[in-house]
Amino acid sequence: MRKTFAFLLFAATIFSSCHLNGKGDKYEIQGTVKNHPAKSVMLEKLGLQQITVVDSSKIDDKGNFSMTGVSETGFYRIKLDDKTFWLILLEPDKYKINIDLSNQEDAFKIEGPIADDEFQKAMKSLNEVQKEVQTARYAYLMGQQMQIPQDSLAIAATQLQAAAGKLEKMCLEGAKNAKNPLVALFYITNTPLQNYSKENLAVIERMEKEIPNSSYTKEFRTIYNQFEAQAKAGQQGEDAGGAVEIGKPAPEIDLKTPDGNSIKLSSLKGKVVLLDFWASWCGPCRMEMPNVVAAYKKYKDKGFTIYSVSLDKDMNAWKNSIKQLGMTWENQVSDLKFWQCEAAVRYGVNGIPAAFLINRDGVIVASNLRGQALDQKLAELLP
Repeated sequence: MRKTFAFLLFAATIFSSCHLNGKGDKYEIQGTVKNHPAKSVMLEKLGLQQITVVDSSKIDDKGNFSMTGVSETGFYRIKLDDKTFWLILLEPDKYKINIDLSNQEDAFKIEGPIADDEFQKAMKSLNEVQKEVQTARYAYLMGQQMQIPQDSLAIAATQLQAAAGKLEKMCLEGAKNAKNPLVALFYITNTPLQNYSKENLAVIERMEKEIPNSSYTKEFRTIYNQFEAQAKAGQQGEDAGGAVEIGKPAPEIDLKTPDGNSIKLSSLKGKVVLLDFWASWCGPCRMEMPNVVAAYKKYKDKGFTIYSVSLDKDMNAWKNSIKQLGMTWENQVSDLKFWQCEAAVRYGVNGIPAAFLINRDGVIVASNLRGQALDQKLAELLP
């Protein structure tokens, strides 16, 4: 099981930057927009788990806009609409931004501080490797759907694992060598915390030394402490011989849907159920979801369903991700308590994605099956 706090939006768009000497204790953004119908520009701050609107500006008839204000150094995005935005590492400084959608590959150009240059290079490098992972994942999923020979599917799986390993290595090295502690944060939050707790802690301790008053420092420390407490609680449960074991009945869960309706896990008895713990902010969860969706489509008419427990805190982020990821089953529940989710605590979940496969009698028969392994087990249970 893995725990990760990846900035899901950081892989969205890449752009170029150069230098411009700035001064003063507030940010000043002057920009132009061409070949896009937007009438305004928004500036939003990206926290580790939520997005906050900071500023906005109308675009005049010549395409010009400007924003001036005071906000802490951190990760922000310049947004024209929900699908058109770019990320920056914003400091109290001056910036010039030129947006021209006639060239999608080079639509956004920014002149600003050197720190943002390092962030842009990090984002570009990471994006290139993420594309490799996405390409390998697509090839693997297509191989599954087309039922290609097992030896060919194994090769596709190996290529996917290699790409994912390359991505994690880049993030670990980037976090270690980054000049700016926030760039180190960007890198490390794209790795699974469960696997690299020491590396995550090293970044936190650096941030506490160099930028102790940053909201990112405080939030990351809180998240890490919650992870440590959850892992310890999970271990204590295991040591005490907890009830969540393969071969034993699945403990009851009774949580609410986005509409406020209560759904009990036990109400699905008689079907094969995948109890899936996930969250909208969890990068690995989103990467695995196409496999889960494919399994649902393939076996739903044979008596298979999914009971998805979200560890989100934000209702809108949860609801939007359900739609975006094509999670069409109705059993979507959460208590919006993040890692304090009652169901996650009861099941000893200290990293996501985490999943338990439950047979028609309500007994746990497997855990954390992915991709082909999940498909094979479902084929066994649902001939």
